[in-house]
Amino acid sequence: MQAHWLKAIVTMTVALLSLGTAQKLTFWHYWDGANGQVLQGLIERYQKEHPGVTIESVFVPGGELLTKLQTAITAKQTPSMAISDLVAMPLLTQSGALSPLDDFIRQSNLNLADYFPGPLVYGLYQGKRYSLPVSASNLGLFWNKNLFRAAGLDPNRPPRNWDELLRFARQIKAKTGKWGIELFTQGGEGTTWQTQVYFWGAGAEFLNANNTAPAFNSPQGVRALQFLVDLVQKEKVAPVAPWGLFGRGEAAMVMDGSWMTQFFPQQVNFELGAAPFPYPAGGHPATNMGGEQIFIFQNADAASAKAAWDFINWFSSTPVQVEWDRGTGFLPVRRSVANDPAYRAWVSNARPLMRPFVDSMAFARPRPPVARYPQISDIFAKYVQEALLGRLSPKEALDRAAQEVTPLLR
Repeated sequence: MQAHWLKAIVTMTVALLSLGTAQKLTFWHYWDGANGQVLQGLIERYQKEHPGVTIESVFVPGGELLTKLQTAITAKQTPSMAISDLVAMPLLTQSGALSPLDDFIRQSNLNLADYFPGPLVYGLYQGKRYSLPVSASNLGLFWNKNLFRAAGLDPNRPPRNWDELLRFARQIKAKTGKWGIELFTQGGEGTTWQTQVYFWGAGAEFLNANNTAPAFNSPQGVRALQFLVDLVQKEKVAPVAPWGLFGRGEAAMVMDGSWMTQFFPQQVNFELGAAPFPYPAGGHPATNMGGEQIFIFQNADAASAKAAWDFINWFSSTPVQVEWDRGTGFLPVRRSVANDPAYRAWVSNARPLMRPFVDSMAFARPRPPVARYPQISDIFAKYVQEALLGRLSPKEALDRAAQEVTPLLR
């Protein structure tokens, strides 16, 4: 009888301690569909492995998440943790509502050197780190192997530099009547983030080193925009037209995102190739990137913040990130994931078109982490359009863009 009562007391004590240390976390995100299902599966596994921790996963549509986060910050009713598109991170890090992660990172022995450098840029503000990257995407070259064959080109040999890109585009237009390459000419961020790849490849920077002034109107920037203008105006191998020519087989090459390695094969009726995007002689390999960052809000008490960090640390670990990237098709943010044998085998067997995008993470560039980047992007894209339409020279267009951007960086 005494043993029975002792066992009961121990059981009750453990239960009470568990209640005392139980943590309920809320996690806001915009991952839906298959991505949301993968996330939910990982959360459920984490909860099983960590009794006493409950994570409420709250889906918020992507177009509403930033506004909802800003409203929650103002009302001091933020979730425990959330994710955001990397472009919105400057607004969030400068809000004063995020919790610095530096102490957590040190105590966890998380190796930041394992991360590709580009995605890490967005979590830094005034010498402190407020977020970690958990997903990525980037841009590369897709080409239509059928049109390459029809033009007398090697269908397995993409252009490796701008000279070859132009030569291939000329030959395709002459032999098939199809456009050599499709450019995104509709303005906005779509035009900017594709054009930045050409600029970086040519050695131009978008802003100066401390993001306080435009740098895109340098000689290297003028050279890059001149190349694009020549594709349209002089060589007539690329049109100013609504997006979608490549998918319909009306253009032989296009710059598009890593996510299209999943969708293009379902949408097109021709053989596809994918490669890193070409860059000019004397230039540098470059690509732009997207992705999400994860962070903790300061309203959490110490225990809740620690519990949120424990989940983030687990979610960011190499084995879990391998599973996450395989399930979602996101690109790795860590070298150990990109080099993981199981992950590379999956890419080779299940998503071979994605291989060049994975490899391109090593030189993926971040868009400037400045709060007014969306406005800057719109201004830049507007003047790129003016140049492509022949209304302004590349130098005039970039100089005018720089004049309008400068006040936004003060």
